[in-house]
Amino acid sequence: MSGLSLEDIVAWRNTAPLGIGTGRMAKPFRWNFAKREQLGTWLDRADRFHPPHRDDLSALRNAAARILAFSNGADLAFVGRSPENFYDYLSGCFEGISDTPDLSLIPFSMRWVGEGGVDAIAAHKFSGLAEALAANGLSPQALAASQRPVALVDFIAYGGTMEALVSVLNRMARETATDWNAVQRRLRIIGLTHRTKNSPNTWRWQQNQDWLGLIPDARIKNVSAPSGFLFLIANADDKVTYSFHAGRWDSDVTGAPEPSADQLRGMAKAAWLYDLGNTREERETLARLIAAHPEMRQPATRALVSALKRG
Repeated sequence: MSGLSLEDIVAWRNTAPLGIGTGRMAKPFRWNFAKREQLGTWLDRADRFHPPHRDDLSALRNAAARILAFSNGADLAFVGRSPENFYDYLSGCFEGISDTPDLSLIPFSMRWVGEGGVDAIAAHKFSGLAEALAANGLSPQALAASQRPVALVDFIAYGGTMEALVSVLNRMARETATDWNAVQRRLRIIGLTHRTKNSPNTWRWQQNQDWLGLIPDARIKNVSAPSGFLFLIANADDKVTYSFHAGRWDSDVTGAPEPSADQLRGMAKAAWLYDLGNTREERETLARLIAAHPEMRQPATRALVSALKRG
């Protein structure tokens, strides 16, 4: 941890994940941008950080409004690293406001389950993955008992990651004797997809997906966005966290790692988006965009718009 100031070391100790020294695996670490005292001087060290281009910011804002309109009061679980920007932006928008959807960022990276499917994942690795999901509120028990549905939000090209996640939740339910029907009834899917010309012949990812038989009651909505913006968030953008792939599922977490240069830029962007969302002007703008959608007729959507305006 060379190069850290005393302030940074104190922040690192104060933000170390639960489970250290207990012999248990802890969820992957992520900094809390609502608590800047935990960040020390790291944000000041972000080299070559530039705020988002206005076109990318507009795409983010408009897509966020559609996600909220389509969610109809559901809590939002952003899957993996691609939707990090949405999580940080909306965390700022919702800060200090009651009656807004709960937001979670789900550590998950698995586009292909491999031969044998999810059931072939070794028990010691699967338990680490299951623990990380549960620590972020995405366990079958929590879903089955929740008062509100949960919408899984991610960039979707062909549906592989979403198939893997739903299959993982199904195995978790079987291994904990949780009623899967109660779980799947509370699931929603909101996919971020490439914007194309709309026609009866347009291919949609949810067509011919056999695994959707696991969640027959789940509502699926797609939010289209410009291809350049989706490439940015899915591939080119600097990320705050490391990818939580199979090689890390059974690794012991020993604290907040010293951020790389790329991570520092990701942290600076996350903080910038959080601060933008946490302004009256931005909340009013987001509220206007949500209100422009036909889903404004839904009571939950109207309530969210009112809450943002009051905030």
